[in-house]
Amino acid sequence: MKTRAVDRFRAKDYLKRAEECKNAMNISFEAGNWNACVINAVHCAISAADAFCVFKKGLRNASESHQDSIALFMSIDPASNDIKKNSTHLSRLLDIKTDAEYGEKLATNSNAEQAKKHAERLFDFVKERLRI
Repeated sequence: MKTRAVDRFRAKDYLKRAEECKNAMNISFEAGNWNACVINAVHCAISAADAFCVFKKGLRNASESHQDSIALFMSIDPASNDIKKNSTHLSRLLDIKTDAEYGEKLATNSNAEQAKKHAERLFDFVKERLRI
């Protein structure tokens, strides 16, 4: 797994990025812009996971593989049920990243609702634990 060392104090910057994407996700959802909602949900989750990994390990994923992001997140505490549950939220969002950004089919209200739910749960988990 390819990672990059990041100073732990930068976790707050990744969390800020995640929060901005979360805000954009919610605005897009309220406007019925399902594609923008899903794309912002994905980026909210990626930035939240980066914030958590930087805060806990001083590392972030530098690989192009989505599985490496999940593996790095899981490596924080593989026995934790909370980590497992939130890695599932991350996994579900990373599974739709390419389709959401480059696919032929447009997102639906249902897609947006699911993406929003996963992003919010992961973001809330990270924000509660970082307290920065």
